[in-house]
Amino acid sequence: MSRALPTKENLVGRRFGKLEVIGRSEKRGSRGARTVPLWECRCECGAICYKATDTLTNPELSMCNDCVGKYATEKMREKAGFVDGTQISRIKSDKPIATNTSGVRGVYYDKKTKKWRARLKFKGKLMNFGTYENFDDAVKARKRAEEEYYGEFLQQMIK
Repeated sequence: MSRALPTKENLVGRRFGKLEVIGRSEKRGSRGARTVPLWECRCECGAICYKATDTLTNPELSMCNDCVGKYATEKMREKAGFVDGTQISRIKSDKPIATNTSGVRGVYYDKKTKKWRARLKFKGKLMNFGTYENFDDAVKARKRAEEEYYGEFLQQMIK
């Protein structure tokens, strides 16, 4: 449990999470009906931000706003089951998404080329596995890609 730091204490040079306090600021932050002094801080990413003493002691807030956003996104992706840019529950399932019209995940009809396409998203990258005259050939290409990319990855996740 973090303890509140007294506002009169000189925090210059101290580190809190990703922030280093570089000086007391003339700026003030609101806390309900009152205002509190803010510290000028430098984040590990190089950004300058202003924080109140009480927020410096909170590890989820002891970073600049850009880093807070990245941290929140990372936590949300972890909670959603993402590992290395891939959502495990999605690759374990073969159920197509609601907008899929072919009935097979990763296979769709390209109206421009008038052919079936096979593709797969893995580790944040969209990969194409060709265009096919025949729907069944596109399905086979998608299944081969799943075995090649998902197979070993899922085995490592089970260990």
